[in-house]
Amino acid sequence: MSINFKLISEFQTLHRRAFELEDSSSLDPTSVRPLVDGEYLQLNDAYRMVRGGNNAQAVPGTPDDEGLVPAFPYFAEQGRYETQAIKKGPFLYLAPFEAETKIMTGTGLALGDALSVWDVVIGGIIRRGLFKRSAGYIVGYVTRLPTNNAGWLRFIRP
Repeated sequence: MSINFKLISEFQTLHRRAFELEDSSSLDPTSVRPLVDGEYLQLNDAYRMVRGGNNAQAVPGTPDDEGLVPAFPYFAEQGRYETQAIKKGPFLYLAPFEAETKIMTGTGLALGDALSVWDVVIGGIIRRGLFKRSAGYIVGYVTRLPTNNAGWLRFIRP
């Protein structure tokens, strides 16, 4: 199991919330595109989390619709049985935090840059992750670059 997202902030200061997923098949670790920790999803009008990057418009480096609205990181390891059983996943929903992620594109980033959620390619699969903001909803700011942090992007969500 690979780790793609880790918290720097103390866990007890965070608000983690379980949401039903629009497509719970992504919780199955044997699916073609299993949901991974640190992948960003957004709420739809039925108050379910919707995964991005799996539609016909998904193009790496484009915000599509998800970069333009609030999005929240999935916060559980791939293949957890309880998430599969209840068809819900935990998300970091409220409260500021500092974290490190590998679900991102680090090209052109500088300290303090604003980040938004865009399509990024991770392991040949398009997922929603962090990208230098040129448009879209700000989800955080760069505090440490991947080039100086063993490939991890450190950021804060205010």
